[in-house]
Amino acid sequence: MYVLDVYSAPAGRSGHCMTSISKYLIIYGGYDYFSNTIYNELWIYNTVSSTWRLYPVQIETASRCISSAICAAGNFVYIFGGTSSSLLGKETNSLISFDIINATWQIISPHTDEYHQNSPPPMYGSCIFYHNKSLYIFGGCTALQFFDTMYQYCLTTSTWAVVVQNGLKQTPSYRTFGTVFKNK
Repeated sequence: MYVLDVYSAPAGRSGHCMTSISKYLIIYGGYDYFSNTIYNELWIYNTVSSTWRLYPVQIETASRCISSAICAAGNFVYIFGGTSSSLLGKETNSLISFDIINATWQIISPHTDEYHQNSPPPMYGSCIFYHNKSLYIFGGCTALQFFDTMYQYCLTTSTWAVVVQNGLKQTPSYRTFGTVFKNK
């Protein structure tokens, strides 16, 4: 476990994502356009003790840590996709996790350029949420297109599937947000 104890806040940034678990606020990634600094890191703020801790990313993410999607379930933080900066190059469709108790990183679904119709393409600006032992990815974009498809990643079987959507689909856009409400 590699942890840097810090007492100051993270540097200002844009393109980061944020979630919470219990008393912790969690920030991942981001970019400073003025200094061209890429923040391939995860910060956790303890709202009770008012302290920040820095957790450098210990797995290969190809520094695609801008405009990622993030959610939390139990003691795990899940992060999908990312990038939109010309400094970083291509988007990713990797799905990674961080265990806040053991401070460990894991690649759940690695990046691939050879995705199929049941798995998400590389993208950024999507929405991710957890429901019934699965992660759901909705929306997102590349420099050339917006997506309106929803994908399910089953954490039990480690498989991707397209979710059939009933009714009108949401108009695709950059940075979609959502959550589960009343089991829906």
